[in-house]
Amino acid sequence: MTRALTASRAATVAALVVSAVAAAGAIAFDAAVLPQHPAPPLSPGWAGVLPGVAMLVPGALLSWRLPWHPIALVLTGFGVLWILDGLASASVNYAAFFDRDAWWAPAGLWFFGRLGAVLLVPIVLLLLLFPDGRMRRGPWRAVSLVALALSLVMPVTFVFAPSDALRDDNPARVELLDAFDAPTPTLPLPPEVWSLLLAASAPCLALAVLLGLVVCISRRFGADPERKAQLRWLLWSSLVFLVVLVVVFPLVPTVVVDVLLGVTIGLVAASVVVAVTRYRLYEIDRLLSWTLVYALLIAGIVAIDVLLIVTLGAAIDDRAAMLLAVVAVTLVYAPLRDRLFGLASRVVSGRRGDPYAVVSSLGDRLERSADPADQLHELASAVAAAFGSPFVRVELDAEGEHTMCSAHGTPVAGAVEVPIDSGGRVIGRILMAPGRRPVVSRRDQRLLGDLVRLAASSLHAARLARDLQSSRERLVLAREEERSRLRRDLHDGLGPLLGGVKLRLETARNLSERDPERSRALVDAAIAEQADVIDEIRRIVHDLRPPALDDLGLRRALEQLAERLSGGDGPRIDVVGDVPASLSPAVEVAAFRIAGEALTNARRHSGARRVVLRLAHGDGMLRLAVEDDGTGVAPDAVRGVGLRSMRERAAELGGATRILAAPGGGTLIEADLPLGGAPHPTRPEVLDVV
Repeated sequence: MTRALTASRAATVAALVVSAVAAAGAIAFDAAVLPQHPAPPLSPGWAGVLPGVAMLVPGALLSWRLPWHPIALVLTGFGVLWILDGLASASVNYAAFFDRDAWWAPAGLWFFGRLGAVLLVPIVLLLLLFPDGRMRRGPWRAVSLVALALSLVMPVTFVFAPSDALRDDNPARVELLDAFDAPTPTLPLPPEVWSLLLAASAPCLALAVLLGLVVCISRRFGADPERKAQLRWLLWSSLVFLVVLVVVFPLVPTVVVDVLLGVTIGLVAASVVVAVTRYRLYEIDRLLSWTLVYALLIAGIVAIDVLLIVTLGAAIDDRAAMLLAVVAVTLVYAPLRDRLFGLASRVVSGRRGDPYAVVSSLGDRLERSADPADQLHELASAVAAAFGSPFVRVELDAEGEHTMCSAHGTPVAGAVEVPIDSGGRVIGRILMAPGRRPVVSRRDQRLLGDLVRLAASSLHAARLARDLQSSRERLVLAREEERSRLRRDLHDGLGPLLGGVKLRLETARNLSERDPERSRALVDAAIAEQADVIDEIRRIVHDLRPPALDDLGLRRALEQLAERLSGGDGPRIDVVGDVPASLSPAVEVAAFRIAGEALTNARRHSGARRVVLRLAHGDGMLRLAVEDDGTGVAPDAVRGVGLRSMRERAAELGGATRILAAPGGGTLIEADLPLGGAPHPTRPEVLDVV
């Protein structure tokens, strides 16, 4: 920690301690005065404490993060002055009714009646300095200096004006000035000049605020959208303050002025908080939740005190009123604190403050949504609600060429990516824009991880269910297609051949007595046609299951296939490795078909000189790898029917295929097939019908 930051935080702690003591003193004086004298000569202490707290809290937060930042100094310093002003006015009210000889009364009257005129200067300073803490350069600096000078007319006039001028300006305070006014240094100016300055102080302040607004508006020209949004909040609240100062204050009694002054000052301070937090100006988002809570709690406690004192003070004594106030605060504080904390956390940080509720809610929503697309939408909505994010996009990598996705909110810049992991494999990702409070703490990261894991399991299960249903549909479709193919082969191929043989034999039988020679010729022709029938039967049987698998086994059948494809101008194909002694029929057929398709593709399309088919088994898997030294697969190549067929054959058994670039150039096709399933108990006898 740097020395400047240490000193800034020490000063912030000191300001908070002084303010807490002063606020407690102001409330205590109010509790003693207001029950018996609801209309004291000066503003009650709470009228200074409330705007002081509204300025002090955001100022202290900024000072804690940014050492000696001008905006932080303005808010913190003038927040302390407002609270001290409340203590000064409350103490003078007490002395006026109960202790005319109080030693603090002259100092309190001087602070409230003279130095208190400086308390409206921070509005002008904020308009001139916000948001970067520096005045504008060029001609706007001159306007800023004029506005600052006009804002100082009121405090300089009240600090150095003679007592007679103050008596003439405000006859209602003549009695207090006579009782508690202390000698102060003044400037040697004629009474007419003092009267003019006192009359012009309020218009000068209003003009200073107006010029500050103009300077602040000028910052919007050429600014980026975020900076314009930051300035918009301060401009709005300052305009409200200016209207109230010029139009409302002269028309309402003092007690209403006190209330409106506290409200408008608090509004300006709140606008700075909104600009800081909503648009992440000074990165104090993490501290805002409890700040809002305790600011509202302080306001609630003060309001309860004032309400009880004003309404019950006339009927009961001071001690009873104080006791009732303490009991009321105690009874209201605990439940109010929990409710306020939950509300503030939800507004600022989303629902992450209650991680169990977030996870439970997402679980219920995922359980009610069986479709992966609906579950993606529920996950996006849950993440957005949990972290207060304006934009969340969830992407799920689907099997095949496309990706499923669902979004919540409008896309914004600066989204971060969070992978969705299931069983050690990334199945998708979450693109999330940082909310009003970013995901920074370990608790936030654990919650996001729990949401991702919960959703990943559900999404994976839903996708498996969808794939299972799709696989069932494909199996039914494949079965019906296979039946249709068999019907066509039998009807269009084998049927006519058998019909022709039958006709020749019938003709030969009819001619056997009349023309034995021709009859024997027809029988010979029928025998010749029977060879075609046998070939057709063999073709149909081979399409159902290659006979070589039953005759030779998978290893020798693949070698035979490699020898056949190596002939002519094709590449040399070597088969290396081994397979288990017994395999299930489904695994044998899938391995033979995948290897055959891969070797055929290598011969036709790769231009390779050598192809290697490697066989291996272990860990319950049969592994095939076909590697060639050809030209490889182009990145933009369209996956054909053959490659899709290999992938589907492996997926039907729970396996997978991969198409990679071979280490030395060329293409590498790998297939992993589970060895589960019932193997052949014995290799069946195959009868040669020839």
